[in-house]
Amino acid sequence: MPVSSAVQVRRLTGSIGAVLDAIDLRAPLAADAVARLRATIVEHQVVFVRDQHLTEDELRTFAARFGPLGVSPLHQVLGTGRTTSVIEDTADRPPAGFDWHTDLSWTAAPPALGFLSAVEIPAWGGDTMWASLSAAFDSLPPGTRAACRGLRVRHRPDRTLLESVARHHGDEVARRLRDAHPPVDHPLVRLHPVSGQRLLSLSPLYTEQVVGLERDTSAQLMATLERTLEDPHHQVRWRWAEGDVAVWDEAATCHRALTDHFPHRRVMRRCVVERGRPA
Repeated sequence: MPVSSAVQVRRLTGSIGAVLDAIDLRAPLAADAVARLRATIVEHQVVFVRDQHLTEDELRTFAARFGPLGVSPLHQVLGTGRTTSVIEDTADRPPAGFDWHTDLSWTAAPPALGFLSAVEIPAWGGDTMWASLSAAFDSLPPGTRAACRGLRVRHRPDRTLLESVARHHGDEVARRLRDAHPPVDHPLVRLHPVSGQRLLSLSPLYTEQVVGLERDTSAQLMATLERTLEDPHHQVRWRWAEGDVAVWDEAATCHRALTDHFPHRRVMRRCVVERGRPA
């Protein structure tokens, strides 16, 4: 669905991803254009726009058209109130190498939309991958889909996340972040709040256990479900160029950034738009 008569939407795969052409994200957008763009994001789950080169203020302004910007839990602990953050990989600051995840699934109210703007990109490597959680759910056998409904999964900040925070901000900040966010339970299968699609709500990096199942049983079930994310039919992989912007539906996707650009420099800006507690 085109955002306007001028904008072209080019689908990338059979299940997820589209490129938007002939759109300037710095230009003012009327309410109806924002609504059409939001619908396009819901339809394709992640969209990409080339050659934008947004400043930090321009990224915030664009994202804020979709709702209130979220202050990350880390910035809440630090007391900065910042709604944007910078991901900077260098030879001295290696990429985190996080597994598949949905942003902040370990919070009571994870964000609605994620925004990522490419500032500096190495000559090769550093791609980001997204997986469709509706395609993952639909790929399961009917019996497995039925067994997953009604289950809840416990999420918490992962050790690698806390170690990354400690490495960059100190042990005390990592401890305060952990203490501020005790484990939280979310549905394993949920309905998308707009499309109504059933989603397999996976966030392997932050998932601890299926509530009410023995640990071994939980681990076996989650391993089966998480294998759906590795199916290339459920994925889109984006090769970044400087100035690219990606916007994704946090409820409908998992993502992971690759680390094969190390030790070369890679700089990204990011922010999120808030949403209420999953149901």
